[in-house]
Amino acid sequence: KHSGLLEALVTAYRSSGGLTQGLSSSMARVCVGSATQLATFSRSKELLTAANVTESEFGIVCMASVCSSIAVTCTMTPFDVVVTRMFNQKHGLYYDGFLDCIRKMYRHEGLYGFYKGTFAHFFRIGPHTLLTLTIWDRYRKWFL
Repeated sequence: KHSGLLEALVTAYRSSGGLTQGLSSSMARVCVGSATQLATFSRSKELLTAANVTESEFGIVCMASVCSSIAVTCTMTPFDVVVTRMFNQKHGLYYDGFLDCIRKMYRHEGLYGFYKGTFAHFFRIGPHTLLTLTIWDRYRKWFL
């Protein structure tokens, strides 16, 4: 479809009015997601260890990862919905920015509108979080 990278970038710029559309909502999404993921994993791991749920350290890491996945899904889904809407519009056609998108979504759809696709998001983020945090935990144990 495109003869090269430069032509693809120019086409994308012209068709959407810019290359940074949705950037502010993406940055908020990453900040909230990372903070939630690490905080809930560490705290869940502490609570599960203290409750002596299982003697298997690997089992505790897996359970803490699942707890973290649920928390990440609940906090990131609204940002994902906003990011998707920002990226899918023609530049500034409907939403003037991140906060305008949130305001209009809430006014027209209520809180439910921010949680569209929650289960699909969980089935995407759950395995990712489980693998990432399990590998991160092993890495910390072995190398740090």
